[in-house]
Amino acid sequence: MRFMHTPQLEKTSTDAAPSTVAKRARMLESMREQVSGGNGEHQLMAEMKRYPKDQLFQMLDKAGLAQIRIPTGHLLGLKTDIQVNHGQLRKLKRWLDQYGVATESERRMRQTTANLLSAYEVTAELLPFSVKTDDDEVIIALRPCAYIFSLPSAVFDYLERSKRAKTLEWPGPTMTDEIWLKIGGDHGGGSFKMAYQLLHKTHPNTVANTTVFAIFEAKDSRDNLKTALGRYRAEVEALQKEKWQGEGGHAYNLRVFIAGDYAFLSTIYGLSGASGSHPCLWCQIRKSEIDDQDSQRLRLPPRTLENMAQDYWEFLHEGRGNIKHAQNYHNIISPPMFRVSIEQVIVPGLHISLGIFHRLYTELEATLQGLDRKVEKYLHMIIRDGETDREEILDDPHLARFQAYVAAIDKAQVYEEQAKELQEEIEEQETQLAWLAYDNQGVNKNMHEVVFKEATSMVTALINRRDNLERKAGAILTEASLKPGKGPFCSKLDPVLQEFHVQRQAYHGKSFIGNHVDKMLQDKPIEALTGVVEKTVTEILDEHPTFPLALLSAAMKASKKYEKLFKLFGSCHRLYSTSSTMGEKEADELKSNITAFMDTYREESRTVSIKMHILEHHVVPCIRRWGFGLGFLAEQGIEKLHSHFNSLGRSTRSIPDPVARLKSTLNNHLLTVSPDHVGRVPKPVSQKKEKTKGQ
Repeated sequence: MRFMHTPQLEKTSTDAAPSTVAKRARMLESMREQVSGGNGEHQLMAEMKRYPKDQLFQMLDKAGLAQIRIPTGHLLGLKTDIQVNHGQLRKLKRWLDQYGVATESERRMRQTTANLLSAYEVTAELLPFSVKTDDDEVIIALRPCAYIFSLPSAVFDYLERSKRAKTLEWPGPTMTDEIWLKIGGDHGGGSFKMAYQLLHKTHPNTVANTTVFAIFEAKDSRDNLKTALGRYRAEVEALQKEKWQGEGGHAYNLRVFIAGDYAFLSTIYGLSGASGSHPCLWCQIRKSEIDDQDSQRLRLPPRTLENMAQDYWEFLHEGRGNIKHAQNYHNIISPPMFRVSIEQVIVPGLHISLGIFHRLYTELEATLQGLDRKVEKYLHMIIRDGETDREEILDDPHLARFQAYVAAIDKAQVYEEQAKELQEEIEEQETQLAWLAYDNQGVNKNMHEVVFKEATSMVTALINRRDNLERKAGAILTEASLKPGKGPFCSKLDPVLQEFHVQRQAYHGKSFIGNHVDKMLQDKPIEALTGVVEKTVTEILDEHPTFPLALLSAAMKASKKYEKLFKLFGSCHRLYSTSSTMGEKEADELKSNITAFMDTYREESRTVSIKMHILEHHVVPCIRRWGFGLGFLAEQGIEKLHSHFNSLGRSTRSIPDPVARLKSTLNNHLLTVSPDHVGRVPKPVSQKKEKTKGQ
């Protein structure tokens, strides 16, 4: 037991002098240390918790201790993440001040910005780019371009900062002694972005791990890319010979990969395009060999930088640079912009999935449109012949879509009946004409010719009247005919897409986006999409058993065919789109799945797209060579940049000069992706996850 001395109080702490209050505080602090066994801080926290929160906050406010200080650099993180400018940030700082929240000064924040961007000498200028006018005329015009002056400086600074932040990792055995750097570009949102990704991050394909080093406001044509990216040709080549010193002094070689959509890759490597006679970037296959597998050579010669250089030399000297002769030189019409081995050009997995899924969906849509036309023709026949009740048809939820067409049949039938009557008259007149030509005995020759010409003219006039009536009937039916996608079969596709929260883009040929394709290539959505065909035809035939069974046969065949094709392709997509490592076992399984899909597709199709050829011949070799799925290596991350830059542009749109505005936007982006970027705005927590935790 220990006794403690407590003095006799003459005044409360409220009335006592500050020195007395301070003396009492020291006495309580000493007592707290003894009572807590030497852990006075923990004891004080326990005492504070005994007070109600409101009372505790009032006490801290009176003591002048209620201030919260945001650490240096974190306000800059907030500024870049929510895309506000300095003027808006000053208002926010004033608002925070009134609640006792202290933040770094603007001067200090600008110093932090300068430190984060010390290795990025960002330059912006007007450059001559080819652009299209509203009249589709191509002109040369000055457009803003912003870029990092030295790519190697930026890359090595990024590596050093990542090393200090301890965010580097080597996820696969094939990259143990190397640093893998992916370079790629894409056009979207009114500008082209060229970026790099360090593949040694936990999620390398996120926007936070994607650094744009050049951006310009023009299309990604061959000439424009040369104008903007020509300065990096020597730097990219030099990067591949560099070494970087990592933890423990270990030296790593740099390996550069090129990624992007197929049009971008073709342009970068001087290929005339996907529609050429030799459309593949990875081999010298002919388009005729892609379509006709039986004519395909046993071994397809691979493209290399060397044979591409030779093809280009011959194109210039023998073909005189005339693009009409490009097919004679394996469609190489320009030298590669970067000397990166073709083996290190990553197959565009995302765009393969987008292209093939869109092709299958479009073919399914066309097949269902054909079924809709069959129903329409059958309705025309039975209504014209009076074999069915119109009201019965219009009461059917599937056939009611033909209401305008059914009404048009009556209008057209008036002209059809008149044409039919004329046809009978024509046949009768033609018979008489034949007899007239035959029976000319005892008739004056001149008189016979006059009569024959008059009869012929009359028949011709009747034929013209008949044809005119038939055209009128046909025009009425054509105008009332169901538009594509509106029939009982085809119209069922969009509701299925909506059921899975998938929609087609209103532009780019009504294509799909990557996340939606990934969703629709699962078994349940595939069964729902193709199952509506079987369901619709069954419901129609149940209500109208007189409909031809050929409709049932065609519908069932289409349903089974496309269910099989979508599922086979889905099994390929799920394997190659992974971002994980892939060994020989997974590569063999993928090869088997691709073969099954392509064999099935070729059963009824005469043409194969370039993306299907790449899937069949180049996806598996790429995965075997580098040991990763295309979700890790390919172009997905670069595609996500456009919405990010659109958001960044909101904070710089008040800058009147377009060059300065683009430079400021690029600087803001570089701040958000810096490995030293702190104070990020947390991502929203899914409400579903929160409910799960609560349960």
